[in-house]
Amino acid sequence: MTQNRKKILVLLVDDHKLVRTGIRFTLEQSNIREEIDRIDEAENGEMAVKMDFLSNYDLIFMDINMPFKDGIKTTAEIKNQNKNAKIIALSMINDQFEIRSMLKAGASGYLLKDTGSEVLEACVRKVLDGGNYFSNDVALTLMEPSNLDLMDADRLKPGSLKLKESGLTKRELEVLTLIAKEYTNEEISDKLSLSKRTVDSHRQNILRKTDAKNTAGLIKFAFRLGII
Repeated sequence: MTQNRKKILVLLVDDHKLVRTGIRFTLEQSNIREEIDRIDEAENGEMAVKMDFLSNYDLIFMDINMPFKDGIKTTAEIKNQNKNAKIIALSMINDQFEIRSMLKAGASGYLLKDTGSEVLEACVRKVLDGGNYFSNDVALTLMEPSNLDLMDADRLKPGSLKLKESGLTKRELEVLTLIAKEYTNEEISDKLSLSKRTVDSHRQNILRKTDAKNTAGLIKFAFRLGII
């Protein structure tokens, strides 16, 4: 981070207070604490947009999977009103579609929520200096071949899509299969040894990728893929 920079305003956006508290603690114990003027918190996207309109934050940590308005939409709205904001995406999911969607919305960094304090600090320094930062696992995911551009709603006819063309990760296909078999989130959690929050994150990602509105739409999509 360059010297003589003005002290920065930071906003933590996450619907879980425990996550916000953890990031706040990490920042307050880091080597950049003296360069921070204030750290505010928002528990949802709507609140984040309103708070940024009033304060023009320099650095924003943005959870992706939030109710009502996800981090992708929130990031796009904030960047539209505050082009200088540096936004770092936070997620439990290392998913190429999600990563690229956040980058397209205007994020400068992408971190998994199990990231250590040293990586988080390195990310902050990088994005505030105008660069982009991805943790190693995320960078490797971005380098993988993408099938996302193969998704075309006009071509969604029964049996016409191959699994590899679906745009879904292997884990998302597993979750979709169980959804189509009428498993509940709790049952999927037990069967795949995942937390309920992770299952819900996968479900929201699948809904977004398939443009489905509800479980019925997911079942139709699963039928088109030929997995049921």
